[in-house]
Amino acid sequence: MKVGVLLPSRFDDPGEFLADARAMEAAGADSIWLEDGDGYDPMLALAACAAVTGRLRLGLIVPDSPSPSGGGSARGFETLQHLSRLRAIVGVSQGGKIVSGIEKWRRVEVPADRDAWARTLEQARTDFDGVLVPMDPRLLDILRNPEDAIDRSDLLLAQG
Repeated sequence: MKVGVLLPSRFDDPGEFLADARAMEAAGADSIWLEDGDGYDPMLALAACAAVTGRLRLGLIVPDSPSPSGGGSARGFETLQHLSRLRAIVGVSQGGKIVSGIEKWRRVEVPADRDAWARTLEQARTDFDGVLVPMDPRLLDILRNPEDAIDRSDLLLAQG
């Protein structure tokens, strides 16, 4: 089951934004995604992510639209494809799912714990190729340590 991470389209610190993309790549995520709409230009932000990652696919979510390049220009998407070495993908939002070529992604909430994550993946496995989950520090820990059932209350204390 593929895991895609939806990054926020608005961020204060570009360094933290790019660090989040690198952290998700290191944790084993398949892709990071941005939605076309409010916020910064998603293709420019994805191009920056392409520069600091090497394996992550870079997804652009667009509203239900017949345009093959998504919400941006065809030229802009072609440039993103070139800069990312063909890692860019477009997904069309259709309610609770994202359709990207032959892949179907299910939007899910951030898991509360590893058991909830396992249930989410199992439920999505039959009808979807992957899950798309919003960026969250808990997700990073679950992806890095999927079998670790140790209580990580230290993470809660560290955050205050």
